[in-house]
Amino acid sequence: MNRFSSSLRRCFSDFRRNKAGNVAVMFGVAILPLLVAVGIAVDYARAVSFRDKLDNAADIAALASISKNANPFVNTPTQAGVRKYFDAVANTLSGVTITNFQADIAPSVTSMSVTVSYTGQVQTTLARIIGLSTIAIGGTATAKVNAPPYIDFYLLLDNSPSMGLGATAADITHLQSLTPDSCAFACHEHSFDGNGNATGDNPNDYYHIAKNNGVTVRIDVLRTATQQLTQTAISSATVRNQFRMGVYEFSDTLTTISNLSSNLTAVGSAAGAIDLAYAYFDQRDSQTSYDVALPGMNAIMTDPGNGTSPTAPRKFLFFVTDGVQDEPVNTLPAPHPSGNVNSNRLINTLNPSLCTTIKNRGIQIAILYTPYLPVTNNAFYNQWVAPISSQIPTNLQSCASPNFYFQITPTQGISEALQTMFTAAVSSVLLTN
Repeated sequence: MNRFSSSLRRCFSDFRRNKAGNVAVMFGVAILPLLVAVGIAVDYARAVSFRDKLDNAADIAALASISKNANPFVNTPTQAGVRKYFDAVANTLSGVTITNFQADIAPSVTSMSVTVSYTGQVQTTLARIIGLSTIAIGGTATAKVNAPPYIDFYLLLDNSPSMGLGATAADITHLQSLTPDSCAFACHEHSFDGNGNATGDNPNDYYHIAKNNGVTVRIDVLRTATQQLTQTAISSATVRNQFRMGVYEFSDTLTTISNLSSNLTAVGSAAGAIDLAYAYFDQRDSQTSYDVALPGMNAIMTDPGNGTSPTAPRKFLFFVTDGVQDEPVNTLPAPHPSGNVNSNRLINTLNPSLCTTIKNRGIQIAILYTPYLPVTNNAFYNQWVAPISSQIPTNLQSCASPNFYFQITPTQGISEALQTMFTAAVSSVLLTN
């Protein structure tokens, strides 16, 4: 009996000194808040993920509502239409409920903006053990687009004999190999009677030699580039009659190919008539007159507007030239300048003051310089064009409005450059507005 009592006292003493049970109790007490913290973190991360996806849905809804395809300046966005774009994403998310959606649509003469706002509730999982059944989320997104600008484009195209130069170095070499005097220019000539009256085309001129032998000259490239530009304008328009175009060619005269029109398909068709000017009976070459072309265009172009409506379009003059003026001195206002070749022929660069008159009216001038490819075996080029060649781009750049001087390069031809000019013109108006 004494031994039993002694053993029992030892058992109670060992149990009293044993601390292992305390750790278990303490862990049991601490595990609950840890689980709550982890649960809240998991649910919060889930809510953040939902919010990011719904923010993206709001971005999509705002942008889609004012996209080109939506044509917002014809079809003003609606609350229901914007919500449809939002729900296309939101409805794919399970576990979130949209409690409020608002689309604020703000149209004006110069712009359109759509602001999307939403709030929602994300259902929780582990956080429910502390009574938190949902987490509130919300977001907003705004998209804005400038009104499509109304712009008139006047294309002034040099069709003087110098545009009969081969389009590439290979074309120049090819034409020179076909002509008896190794000429690189596809001169376009009439046939004449004994009195000097034109009776038709001269089928034996260098123009026909080039055509019959697949030689491309610069006027061919310019014709195609102009037609392609009308197609670009058609595909770029976002509202009816947004762009109008008129096409004019000049040598020593100014000729209308197509009057200013919003029927760009018809303008493109008319541009098929762009061709090299005929040489005269006396075969003189003085057929490039800026003193005729630019004042003539100034008289044709009406005053520009701010581009916010078809009745107030912005206006651009697209001027394509090689930059060399060649005209009879006696056609110029007195006092007559001295000619560079003989007493009655002036070969010079463009006088930028002719452009200043146009620019002062608010009409912007975009210059496309199509430089002569050096024709070093041509005496005329060597004597009269080469000496002034360094001044040509300087004067043309002075003529152009800021940021609207362009020059064809070996990697960018006439067509690509005209497309770049068009894009720059439209972009500049959007930025202005």
